[in-house]
Amino acid sequence: MHDPINNNIKVFKERFLDTCSKSSRQASDISIIAVSKKKENSIIRKVFASGFKNFGENFAQELAQKSEDLKDLNIVWHFIGPIQSNKVNLVASSADWVHSIDRKKIISKLDNACKKNNKVMNVCIQINIDNEETKSGIHPDNLLEFSAFIKEHTNLKLRGMMVLPKLSDDLTHNEKVMRKCFALHANLKLVNPDANFLSMGTTSDFESAIKCGSNMIRIGESIFGKRL
Repeated sequence: MHDPINNNIKVFKERFLDTCSKSSRQASDISIIAVSKKKENSIIRKVFASGFKNFGENFAQELAQKSEDLKDLNIVWHFIGPIQSNKVNLVASSADWVHSIDRKKIISKLDNACKKNNKVMNVCIQINIDNEETKSGIHPDNLLEFSAFIKEHTNLKLRGMMVLPKLSDDLTHNEKVMRKCFALHANLKLVNPDANFLSMGTTSDFESAIKCGSNMIRIGESIFGKRL
């Protein structure tokens, strides 16, 4: 019987390994986050069983519910959506990573919430690399100042930066922007050696992202199929 999830995973892994080979990258150096928003627990269990350990969620309530329902699995949960002030406690208690840090108010609230949970949260700074009005993220010029503010908070551990470059039909332009992200991340690592993750690349552009130096990609449709 045809199993679409297993077939998706097989095709994705072939593309992923081929891209790593062509880019002279070690597959083991690149973390894959399976973006499981709006997906049923039974499907997440199947994807976990196939070897994926990192899962990403966009909504705090959904993350909290799934992390409770699937607590028998050793899943590393990544919160990748915008954080609302009134959802900080949910995220703090349920996530292992937060990729969407872009406001000082949220940094302080998240740090306090993590203190209450007696945990240290891995965080990435979200950069609005194309200065798009419709996207969250800080201006690239503010990266080092923002990272210094995070380091003042002992229950947050800065692990890198997250970007969502604008997609266009011009592959050369897209990869130019991604290389700009890679260079920006290199500057961050000089000051913050532990911030060694560049979260960049989705189903639409992960091949270019790997080619341009990403070491953490967020994959939804290529694993779970198109959203209904």
